[in-house]
Amino acid sequence: MKSKFLLILTFFPLLIFAQSKTLTIKLKNDINKDRVDALVVLCTNELNKLNKLNKNIDYQTLQIFDGKKELAYQIEKKSNDCSDIYFVVDIKAKEKKKISLQWGKNKKSEFQHRTYAELAMKNPSNYDGKKFRGTKFENVTKIKVPSVHTDHDALFKYEGPGWESEKVGYRFYLDWRNATDIFGKKINGLFLKNIGVTDTVAKDDSYHNMQDWGMDIFKVGSSLGIGSIGMMIEQKVNMVSKTDSIYCEISKNGPVISEVKTNYFGWLVGNKKYNLESKLSIAAGSRLSKHSILIKDEPDNLVTGLAKYEGTKFIKSNNNNGWNFIALYGKQSLANDDLGIALFYNQKDLIELTEDNLSHIVKLKTNNGKLEYYFAAAWQQEPNGIKNQKEFEQYLSNTILELNNPIKIEY
Repeated sequence: MKSKFLLILTFFPLLIFAQSKTLTIKLKNDINKDRVDALVVLCTNELNKLNKLNKNIDYQTLQIFDGKKELAYQIEKKSNDCSDIYFVVDIKAKEKKKISLQWGKNKKSEFQHRTYAELAMKNPSNYDGKKFRGTKFENVTKIKVPSVHTDHDALFKYEGPGWESEKVGYRFYLDWRNATDIFGKKINGLFLKNIGVTDTVAKDDSYHNMQDWGMDIFKVGSSLGIGSIGMMIEQKVNMVSKTDSIYCEISKNGPVISEVKTNYFGWLVGNKKYNLESKLSIAAGSRLSKHSILIKDEPDNLVTGLAKYEGTKFIKSNNNNGWNFIALYGKQSLANDDLGIALFYNQKDLIELTEDNLSHIVKLKTNNGKLEYYFAAAWQQEPNGIKNQKEFEQYLSNTILELNNPIKIEY
């Protein structure tokens, strides 16, 4: 009996060691510029192929390390047999870096969130024919928007979904306006949970005045706001205003990336109807909001753009290939100070740059119904942020340099 007990003690540590596995991938930064919080997306299919000798990767106990530093990550299902792993990493100019993936040793770590998305509404609500009455907003994961919903009816907290990183927040009006707005931040952090919680009558909303964290800094009106989507026919921009139904959900909400997905069914433009899927996302440490679009019955064009403000400086890039931008800088914030807004598009998608009385317009074509672009805002009052036009122009140049040279992954 004594010898059997000793045998168990001898082999137990070996069993634990055998269960711990490690896989190494390589990252490469091709540009001559340090990158902070560079977003990396790994494909589980590629990792599984690379990991043939170690059998299956246990993603329930996965840890990712940059040297000795554990990196926050999140896993998002992409299809029935594939998921994406998101993380951000600092990587120096021209650096090649090894990243270690380990599993089987510990439980999955808990990470501090650096992004957030939400959709908060009155639930249950009492509609009196003009407004949704109630004293409390509750977060929901997904909803079908009531057909009677319109602007300023107090159904949604700050009028629709919001998404944010520590640097900036965005929202769009989940009604006939369907335009995107900006929350500027005086403090780095996540604040959407606390914004608009007492604004239950949709009048004199608190976030239109300066708060400790910042405020709503942009006036959208009937323009394209910042990066809103539309379609142009007969020289007129048609927003996503008339639809048969709308479904909205918070499709990602994690420490590294958060996303709002909205499906518009029966979007009426002229005498045609389209089904449009919109995904708006933001990554940790970034000002960029990515807009991924899928539209059926491929149209002649889709448009996006930036609201015009008198006295702002219009800036654009001129790359023959790859990513370009249009931007505006100047006193266009509701705090009457400097704000930079930008729209990043790929040259292969461009039909033309144009404008109307309200907006600078980027007219784009889809590829098999797919389109991606980015937008960003930089407010003068951000802590350690962009304080003048020169710094904003440098940010724009750096951003298209990074978009045109994504981090390379060697599996």
